[in-house]
Amino acid sequence: MSNYSVFLRAFEPDDYLLTHKWRNDSEIQRLIAGHRRYVSSEMEKEWVRSKMLNNSTDIYWAICRNDEEKKMIGYISVNNIDHWTRIANAGGIVIGDRSEQNAFAAIEASLLQLEYVFEELNMHKIYGSCLAEHKASWQIALGMGYKVEGTLRDNKFKGGKYHDELVYSMLEDEYYAAKAEGRLEIRAIMKRVVELRKEMKKM
Repeated sequence: MSNYSVFLRAFEPDDYLLTHKWRNDSEIQRLIAGHRRYVSSEMEKEWVRSKMLNNSTDIYWAICRNDEEKKMIGYISVNNIDHWTRIANAGGIVIGDRSEQNAFAAIEASLLQLEYVFEELNMHKIYGSCLAEHKASWQIALGMGYKVEGTLRDNKFKGGKYHDELVYSMLEDEYYAAKAEGRLEIRAIMKRVVELRKEMKKM
């Protein structure tokens, strides 16, 4: 996976400068499933520090460009890691750099996340969710091979109204089969995403 345009690394102390900026970006926060919170730079600094020092059940990574500059463009996490049941939550992904807000960066970061979850943490299942109207998120998830588990109706309250939340998951045997069959290659995923978008337009 060294040919990817991005790589993941652990948080560093000064990363709070960017995460704080992105947390206060209304456009970025609009489609994130979690509640929007206004936080001070000091609170954000402590949050980043807490993620640096405790990664037993939650792991946060900075998403960086795989070039000489190695610029941080977003972050991604794995949450609620349960080594007994071998189940983990895919957490969220934020591509904060507006010049990088395209499917490629998100897909590459998510593939690196999957590789770590199944091949390093030895998880049996990973699950995630997104707001139902955030079509780009669940199109990417389905394109990568996640299976829809269902819809949680009126499960999130944002912007003065309730929103449905789509839940999806992937099992370890599904991951390894998709990898062996080449379905986790970028081109294959993008082809499936395009197909899903065309199917949606017909609905």
